[in-house]
Amino acid sequence: MELDGLSLFIDTVRAGSITGAAEHRGMPKSTLSRQLRQFEEKMGVRLLERSTRRLDLTEAGEALFNNAAPFLEELEDIQDSVRAYQRHPKGRLAIQMPQELFTTQMGELISEFLQRYPEISLCCTQYSGVLPAPSPEFDLQFVLHDSPLPASDWIARTLMSIPQGLFIASHCRERAPTQLSDLADCRCILQSGESMWSFRVGRHIETVPVNGRLVLNSPDMQLQAAIRGLGLARLARYQADPAVRRGALAEVELEGKPVAQQLTVLYRSRHLPLKTRLFLDHFQNHIGRLYSVL
Repeated sequence: MELDGLSLFIDTVRAGSITGAAEHRGMPKSTLSRQLRQFEEKMGVRLLERSTRRLDLTEAGEALFNNAAPFLEELEDIQDSVRAYQRHPKGRLAIQMPQELFTTQMGELISEFLQRYPEISLCCTQYSGVLPAPSPEFDLQFVLHDSPLPASDWIARTLMSIPQGLFIASHCRERAPTQLSDLADCRCILQSGESMWSFRVGRHIETVPVNGRLVLNSPDMQLQAAIRGLGLARLARYQADPAVRRGALAEVELEGKPVAQQLTVLYRSRHLPLKTRLFLDHFQNHIGRLYSVL
């Protein structure tokens, strides 16, 4: 059944006349009358008996009104309830982000967001290792990548670039590679499924095979393993810099620089629910805190 036509019919019955219903809806009387006739034609039965002075329900019209009016009122209540999510942000927000990504700063941003919007609950899941595929389980997915993302129908918005470097324990500096071709014979600390590292050489990207006996998905664990001399690690500069400053790590300079990682947010549609849009706006408004760490 056509809900617009049903709503028009019920409003007309409640108003007691086509004139009254047209005034209530703010539309021409002739337009309302025509749409009523079209609704009756679609229903295949006459619902109203019209005269110059009064409007009477047919038997079918009375049955339709008595059964449909409560249903329409309930539907309007549901619509009001749903619209409340746009007026007052509330509900559950599920996000996914990389493990150990600006942990302190992200914790602060999430806490401040929830304090500002007390009717929103938030579930944050972290991933490590292999890049996760877009999932309807999450409202927003923040992903780190150094190569183009696989094609999908999700919206992808790049938020920031995170410089990378190669680092080795200072006491193992003599074993550091001196050129990209040396990496194939170098003991590296890797993530799950990782077998290649990408470098920017001039205007080109060169991909180099790597191997090692230690696989760790946690950047912090990779950092600690590198400090202990267990291999060469590719790390975000902001993670490695404190260890470099205190002399525990040394940066390895080659003819190419590791390709910077991109932080990208993925979401299903440009028409975001209010709670999702507010979180994304909150994150972008305070992204300067993350840049201050780089």
